[in-house]
Amino acid sequence: MRKSPLPTMVDVARHAGVSPATVARVLYKAGTVSADKQARIEAALEATGYRPNVVARGLRTQRSWTIGMIVVDGTINPFFTQLTQAVRTEALDRGYNVLVYNHGMSAKREADAIANLIQQRVDAVIFSYGVAAENMEPLREASIPIVQVERALTLDTHSVLIDPAPGISEAVAHLAQVGHDRIAYIGGDPKLYPRPRPHGSTMEEDRLTAFRAAMLASGLEVDERLIQLGYYFNPAGRPITGEGRRLTRLLLDMPEQPTAIFASGDTLAAGVLQELHQEGLRVPDDISVIGFDDSIADMLTPPLSSVGRPLQDMGIYALDMAIASIANPGTELKSMRFATHLIKRQSVAQKPRQ
Repeated sequence: MRKSPLPTMVDVARHAGVSPATVARVLYKAGTVSADKQARIEAALEATGYRPNVVARGLRTQRSWTIGMIVVDGTINPFFTQLTQAVRTEALDRGYNVLVYNHGMSAKREADAIANLIQQRVDAVIFSYGVAAENMEPLREASIPIVQVERALTLDTHSVLIDPAPGISEAVAHLAQVGHDRIAYIGGDPKLYPRPRPHGSTMEEDRLTAFRAAMLASGLEVDERLIQLGYYFNPAGRPITGEGRRLTRLLLDMPEQPTAIFASGDTLAAGVLQELHQEGLRVPDDISVIGFDDSIADMLTPPLSSVGRPLQDMGIYALDMAIASIANPGTELKSMRFATHLIKRQSVAQKPRQ
């Protein structure tokens, strides 16, 4: 006869009518919980027979040889899939298993993932990237090391970041060298992504600032009308390239169209290519396009020039920091920033004659 599965933190949360993160706060004394919720959780613990696998801070005496990884959503942006694969491959070579959860920009799903990873007794957790800083508190209380990749919500963990300026500077200079002077920018709107600024700015602000600086460095005027901002992709259930197409349409409706477009994400660039094709414009003969991420760039038509990041190196460095912190909980916090670079393909050509 099959044995009944052991109760989980999610079972306790469901029984008590609270989130797994609230259960974790009670179990690991990570923050305050109302008296009513405390009583309901304690009753649920008794009713389900749940016993945590990880007890209070300082009592973790052995490794599970498992690392948790929480990412946005590998089904939307291949960047997360590629980063996850880099970590998985390297971790396997070092004797570690990797458990991966997607949160889809939902703080609740992120909290549930964290609760489940604590239940699984993971040795460390890598985020790419986190949604809510407070969700990480149960991990700290359980003395589980944290590494944040690409974007950091707080300064009190290891972090692996990128510097978009070198790659964007190369991209704009490349376009300027072949005669383009009306270069448009489409990207994530900082107002739509109100993120914490532990390092002084958000990723969206960094990319836009780098573009403006690159234009000036190449002796080009920054025409604010050619800067169109929005989301990186459409919500689930709608074509992922729809936002890139919408922003491109705004540019094409201008009396004087741009001769080149820089998109701050490859999914946006894919939408650019689709809208240009719909309009009967050829890339790169009529208009040049460069993306950012180098995630799907080589699968597009034409193969897209794109600003890339050293994903393999980033994944290995994140894993290095996680494993170092597992072996030595007192390891000094580190923050590494990797440079970007332009990968040239077939989507850029000489500015067409007017």
